[in-house]
Amino acid sequence: MYRELMFSPLKPAKGDAYVGGGVYLPPDVRWPTSDNGEPLVHLMSLPGWWFGENIKGNDFSVSIFIPYASGQVNHYRRLRERDGCSEAVVVGHPTGEFLRSESANEIKDVGRVEISLIDAIDDSENLASKIDGVDAWLQCPIAMRGMHRRISIYGGDLDLALPKYKGILADGMGYLFIDDDAIEGRREKIGHFFLQLG
Repeated sequence: MYRELMFSPLKPAKGDAYVGGGVYLPPDVRWPTSDNGEPLVHLMSLPGWWFGENIKGNDFSVSIFIPYASGQVNHYRRLRERDGCSEAVVVGHPTGEFLRSESANEIKDVGRVEISLIDAIDDSENLASKIDGVDAWLQCPIAMRGMHRRISIYGGDLDLALPKYKGILADGMGYLFIDDDAIEGRREKIGHFFLQLG
C-alpha cells in the first residue's frame, strides 16, 4: 500500500496542493531567484502538514521554484543533481493571504494535486508519483545528508494537471527532499528538488 499523488486540471481550493500559477508567499519572504538574479518559476506548493507531524492546519506551505521557460528544455540540466545541489529552490513559508507571481515565465495554468491510497505493493520499480514510499530512481540513487526523499513526481502525471505546459519534467522524475528538523522548525530553507531523466 502506498500514497499516490493524483494530478488533475481541476482548480484547487486554498490549502490544497497544486501546481502552476502563483504562490501564497507572504510579502516579507523574498521571491527565489537563480544565480544570475532571474526570478524562478513557481512549480508546486504543498501543505506543510504533509511532511511534519507537528504542523497543523494550512498555515505553513512548502513551495518548489524552478528555472523554466515555456517551449525550452535547457532547464532539464539545471535541475539535475550535482554535488548535492540543483538550480531549483525549495522554500518553507507561512501561507500568505494572497497569491504572488514575480516571474515573467510564469506557468499560468493551475492544477490540483491530491493523495490517493493505493492498495498495491510499492517497490523500487514503481514510478508512480507518490509521497514517501519506496525510492524509485531513474538513475543513480540520490542521498542527501539529514534529508529524505518525500515526493516523487512523474513528468507524465504533471502533464495531466498542466496540459498546455507539457514536458516541464519531460518523462523524467522529479524528487523532493525535505529536512525533517527544518520542516518541524518551520524554517525557510528546508529541502532540495532534483530531476532525473531516463
